[in-house]
This record gives sequence, structure tokens and C-alpha cells, in this order.
Amino acid sequence: MKNTQAMSQMMDKIDAAYISDAERYEAIARAERGAYILEGITSLIKSVAHLAAKLKSSFASSPAQHA
Repeated sequence: MKNTQAMSQMMDKIDAAYISDAERYEAIARAERGAYILEGITSLIKSVAHLAAKLKSSFASSPAQHA
């Protein structure tokens, strides 16, 4: 995943003195999980849009077909 490193770097940049290492690792894991879910949903939407475009072009009649 392309955003995993950036999330870890962002977590390193904030002041985490008030949270334990376990909580910090949990926050990173939750952020990565959210990014994976978002990436999956985005991929699904793109696939459905691509399929819809294919179906539309296959069902659309052109004037040359009826000549």
C-alpha cells in the first residue's frame, strides 16, 4: 500500500508523549486499516464504472448496425 509509510511518518511527527507505545501502534494500525478499506472501495467503484461503460457501449446501437 502506498500510504502506509506516510502514516507511520505522520505518527512519528506528532507529540505522543501522552500515549503508550501500544496505543501508538494501535493508532497506526487503525489508520492503515482505514486506508486499505478506502482503497478497496475506490477500486470497486472504478471497476463498476468501467463495467458500466463496457455494457453501455455493447448495448448502444449505432446507425451503421441498422443499415
